[in-house]
Amino acid sequence: MIIRPRIDVVPPERAGLFVVRPAWVLAAFAAALALPQTAVIAGVGGALTPARLVAGAVLAWWLLARFTGGLGMRTARNRVRGALLLFGLLLALSHAIAAASGFPDELVAASDRQIVLFLLAGGVLLLACDGIDDLAGVRIVLGSLVLGVALSAGIAIVHFGLGIDLRASMLLPGLEMQGLWDADLARGGLLRSMGLANHPIELAGLCVLALPSALYLSWYARHRWLWWCCCVLLVLGALTTISRTALLGIAVVVVLLLPRLGVLRWTALLTALVGLLATAALFWPRLGEVLGRTVLGSPADDSVRARLNDYAYVASRWAEGPIGGQGFGTYVAPPQPYLDNQYLLTLVESGLPGLLGLVGLLGAAVATSIQIARREPSARRGGSTVPPGLEAHPRRGAAGEINAAGWAMAVSTIVGGFCLGTFDALAFPQFLGFLFLLIGVAGALIALREEPTSMTGELTGAR
Repeated sequence: MIIRPRIDVVPPERAGLFVVRPAWVLAAFAAALALPQTAVIAGVGGALTPARLVAGAVLAWWLLARFTGGLGMRTARNRVRGALLLFGLLLALSHAIAAASGFPDELVAASDRQIVLFLLAGGVLLLACDGIDDLAGVRIVLGSLVLGVALSAGIAIVHFGLGIDLRASMLLPGLEMQGLWDADLARGGLLRSMGLANHPIELAGLCVLALPSALYLSWYARHRWLWWCCCVLLVLGALTTISRTALLGIAVVVVLLLPRLGVLRWTALLTALVGLLATAALFWPRLGEVLGRTVLGSPADDSVRARLNDYAYVASRWAEGPIGGQGFGTYVAPPQPYLDNQYLLTLVESGLPGLLGLVGLLGAAVATSIQIARREPSARRGGSTVPPGLEAHPRRGAAGEINAAGWAMAVSTIVGGFCLGTFDALAFPQFLGFLFLLIGVAGALIALREEPTSMTGELTGAR
């Protein structure tokens, strides 16, 4: 592991009965989720992946902690936790209304599967929100996520540049591959890469989702060269998907870096990014041409027009069930048209309550993260026990690091919100798991902001 956490910084009253810290388990979940989600545990049947097995343990851990009075978990109010529970309640309410109205029996299995996946992702969010107890834990979790997505991006680059598909080589002992999707995904005569994801657009979303965390780690974690290399892999891996989602996400991250870095540092980083893109164009001359056509030709693109035509269909479906929708997890395409928009999909499946719950969860995560990034730590407001000298170096101390982590979570959630508008992102297991994990880290950071003793021991892992 890149960063070695120190057990002795965990407050005794929060240590609970577990020796294993939640950050380690969440890091294991992130590592397992980075593997192909078509690789299932052999001999058990069904679609049980290592990531789902770990997520089930995570959910059970959080429920046990809540019902038994803590076990080291936070119990104070948390805006992010409350937003998730409200989202789940609204989904359950709308689904009950849809079930009372009746939906075909053949859709029950698909609905149950989606409910289970949502519950597992929710458990990951809750454990991250209530269980990560210091900044070292934040770096461990985010580091595992970034390394996993960077590995997937590297495999995509090899596939795109050399035509060598390494996905089958990622099959670990005890796993069996249910099948690799080899559909025709060419665009402009170039093969779109998907890495270890289920689709190129999912890889594009994952790369831009992980990029802010990679930047944060390059500022504060050890081995800065490693995290800068991950940033390069994430950008190049996103480009090999030949996706508008990738270009939009990179643009959003670059723009939101300006207030964080200042004009001079931002200009230097932008120059480095342009140089990286120019280098990629030299190695793959047709890539720049195809990406340019993808962006400039968007108004006449069939996929864009199909997305615009979806609104009339969604309006008619929503009018049939404005509150309950047609049932959570019951949208099947085909025969229904591909929506390529998670907000529209949620509106059709779960009605207005589901859409409001989803927007509320994203809004709570963004608002919380911005609050973390902008607020002065408790010590500098006069009521903390942060050691003298920390407040004098906000960029190198725990106070500056938690601000940077808050910025990373805010940008990741904003980018995730854009991705939800470009494809049905929550139907993809890797994107769903990583987005909920990042939202959970945002919830943990707001608690750490108010717990200065959990920040002071973290400088051993900072640069």
